[in-house]
Amino acid sequence: MARIAAIVGVIAVLAGIVIAILPAWRFTADLGIAEAGILPVILMVVGCLVVGGGLMFLVFFSARRGYDDRADEFARRTEHRPSDPEP
Repeated sequence: MARIAAIVGVIAVLAGIVIAILPAWRFTADLGIAEAGILPVILMVVGCLVVGGGLMFLVFFSARRGYDDRADEFARRTEHRPSDPEP
């Protein structure tokens, strides 16, 4: 049941995105991109993919090497501290 709800939720979000973007897409369809603008767009897309991939690599690398364990221990220690008494 939870899987069906998740699938329906994803489809609803995607439908909302398409409905929100479609008018802007139609409005700008005839504008086109100048020759001088194609290279910056390509560089921006490649740069975003490189940065996103690099950050995901760092997340998985950190998790597999155990670097996150120290932060988790600190969070557990500070979480169980008794609160300071009110004056």
